[in-house]
Amino acid sequence: MQVYYPSIWRVNKYGKYWDYFLEYLRWGDYNSLWASFKFVFFNSPTNKSWVSDSRMGKFKIRPNTTDFQFINYSYEKSVRQYMEGLMPSVKHFIDIGACIGEYDIWLAKQGVKCHAFEPVNYLATEENIRLNNVQDLVVLYKCGLGAQPSQVHFIVLDTVTGSSAINRDYNGKDFNVEIDTLDNIFDGKMIGSRDLVVIKLDVEGMEEEVIEGAAQFIKNTNSLQVIFEKYPGSDDDIERALGKYARFKSFRIDEANAVAIKIGDL
Repeated sequence: MQVYYPSIWRVNKYGKYWDYFLEYLRWGDYNSLWASFKFVFFNSPTNKSWVSDSRMGKFKIRPNTTDFQFINYSYEKSVRQYMEGLMPSVKHFIDIGACIGEYDIWLAKQGVKCHAFEPVNYLATEENIRLNNVQDLVVLYKCGLGAQPSQVHFIVLDTVTGSSAINRDYNGKDFNVEIDTLDNIFDGKMIGSRDLVVIKLDVEGMEEEVIEGAAQFIKNTNSLQVIFEKYPGSDDDIERALGKYARFKSFRIDEANAVAIKIGDL
């Protein structure tokens, strides 16, 4: 589980922080600007709640969270620029680990049909979809995805809620997340086999299980790209998992993300 916390001591990130601050200023989002200063300098979120306008859309920022970070275009900027380069060819976006729905709202406003899977921040995502009036283009699922339907226990982080993850050592019965499979959800329907489909996979270590549960979807979708987290030093497990069901070529988008593009059947 990769959880990043900003700090004034990360000198190599100053350029990134400056991009964030400028983006907030462009949109007159002074609440988020102050919250980001507080988080960088004191590693403490603000206890306020507000509604922000950003390049990604309109969002309710929950107190004591880092929601303000995700709505800033400079967050995963290279991924967002990559997505812009695919427009208008993208017909369907499948957001597995949707956080607060920032990608879905942004893309829905450009006419893309989105499917958002988010078990932890479901209510926040639902509210943000309403705020942007994109209910007709975003389908929201209150479940995680995996290799088979099940009930699991997630460790839900208080502040960086988007980095919540499955507790693999949990032996109790207090399950808090439903898991389904992508193949069960779509079952060969809803998605045109030749439409460009982009999957964004951000599931904190469950990537291979999600891919296993999407075997038929991967085989049946001819034009498919999968964006996933790939940190320096990471192995090629995700690429190998995808390679069980189709032929892919992959490359890095930035230091933390890569994309695999389907190039043919096995």
